Amino acid sequence: KLPQSNDYGRHEHKNLRIKMNINVQFVDTRKIASVEELVNEKLTQLEAKYDFITNAAVFLKEEKHEGDRSHVCEVRLSVPGPQLFASSNETFFEKAVARTFEDLQKQLQKYKEKIQRH
Repeated sequence: KLPQSNDYGRHEHKNLRIKMNINVQFVDTRKIASVEELVNEKLTQLEAKYDFITNAAVFLKEEKHEGDRSHVCEVRLSVPGPQLFASSNETFFEKAVARTFEDLQKQLQKYKEKIQRH
């Protein structure tokens, strides 16, 4: 089950307060609940593994190129220090979300290893 959102844009899960603020925006396209749920699920998984994430801004865009449609997922994560960013452009939002979060997972792992060395 996905955590329930409260009025502050934060999520609660089994009495555990997750501190990450989440902002999901659909740009130039209609809101798709299943894609938003997928994004929230992916962010919850990242937060469970990397508790230093404080903010997530997600932008889902539909672009048209020469008659074709592409779906873009962009994510900015706030962590202590620099922001992390990943973006992908795929045929479907679900694929774009999956690829973007794979990239973020790699960046977060490198970041975690770096801060543990210091």
